[in-house]
Amino acid sequence: MGVGRLLRWCLLHAAAVNLNPKTALTVPVGLSRAGAKHHQEVAMTSTAAVSMPSSEAEAVAAVTEQPFATVLAGGTLLVPQHTLGQVAVERAVWLGRAEMDGISRSNGRMTVGAAAPLAACTRLDAPIGPCAANIGDNEVKAQATIGGNICSPAPYGDLRGPLLALGAILRWADPDGTHTGGIADFTASGGARPGVLILDVAFAVPEAGSFVALRRHHTQSLTAMAVSAVRGADGAVTIAATGAAPDACRLHAAEAVLADGGSIADAAAASASDADPYDDALASASYRSRVLPVYVGRALEQLGA
Repeated sequence: MGVGRLLRWCLLHAAAVNLNPKTALTVPVGLSRAGAKHHQEVAMTSTAAVSMPSSEAEAVAAVTEQPFATVLAGGTLLVPQHTLGQVAVERAVWLGRAEMDGISRSNGRMTVGAAAPLAACTRLDAPIGPCAANIGDNEVKAQATIGGNICSPAPYGDLRGPLLALGAILRWADPDGTHTGGIADFTASGGARPGVLILDVAFAVPEAGSFVALRRHHTQSLTAMAVSAVRGADGAVTIAATGAAPDACRLHAAEAVLADGGSIADAAAASASDADPYDDALASASYRSRVLPVYVGRALEQLGA
């Protein structure tokens, strides 16, 4: 079986499993218990074009020890790109059996496995839950994963904003070992590239959170801009946006206004100083500049800042 056909086969089976909301948190992405033997048979007939690791350790080895390994999680971007000939896949490492889709809470912190589907993430509190619910249709949410979303470029990496606001810590592996750091640290290290695998993401459960998104009719399922706000246990408010700059960004000036006792209106006005608006098919730079303060204000009002 060629790699293209196998990628599509994996995704069809992933959708069949994950569309059942009762199994989204407990069954590895794309694997039914009855189908496990068939998965193994496919792996043996794939002429080593696709690896199907059965644990995190095996996944790390498959991605970091083999050149040109492409990670396949939900495949909502990779499969169409491969089908259209936009990307070449010499070897795919499918995470559907790697048991990296767990979501757990312990000592006031949430840990989300990189292969957790967005359908499962919708159950989390704001800003993660509403952001995940805002991404694509039900089929996309059933297949797409939090790790894949983090690795996706704008305008697809919606969850980078909420994770920035939460101060989330990623854990990832590359040929040099396992690393931890924030979204900015991951990006500075080179971000998503061959030989790199995100393992999970962890963050403190906030006191409160909010998420607001700008959706325009012509953008269909893509979000032109979104703002996430979080109030921590210490009462401090952190704010982040997607669509205000080429990558998700923290709005430090707006945070500082609130920390000094300023109003929501003043904080919203200050948000522009951390923005770097740009033109694309979803919105112009000037439009982004005008609406950012509006959406910052809405996020803060929703938060009760």
